[in-house]
Amino acid sequence: MITGRVSPQLEAAIPLTLRGRDGTGATLRVVIDTGFDGSLCLPPDRVEALRLFPLGVQVVLLGDGTEAELGLYQVDVEWHGRLVVAPALEVEGGALLGMALLRGCRLTMDVADGGPVTIEPLGEP
Repeated sequence: MITGRVSPQLEAAIPLTLRGRDGTGATLRVVIDTGFDGSLCLPPDRVEALRLFPLGVQVVLLGDGTEAELGLYQVDVEWHGRLVVAPALEVEGGALLGMALLRGCRLTMDVADGGPVTIEPLGEP
């Protein structure tokens, strides 16, 4: 089980450990974004610090209806006791966790300041 908390701004967030291509690791706070159908969004400074492997550019449709070309990278994620490979988009702002990484999981949260957030696999991760 992965656990986190809801912030005073009502952001559901968890700590997530990522590893770059040379084994460099970092644990960062990621906000769960149920409106994002990808796996992860990471800010440029994290992409650089982890020395992530570039996969190219992806055209995405933003929430305001506009399109953007974003850098796409490969990152290793510690997820339910295993290391999984996930795609990550490079975006300004905070780190986001999307629905693709949550596939096969149960997400529960108490939407109140300090409320618990839990992510559990539905079966075998």
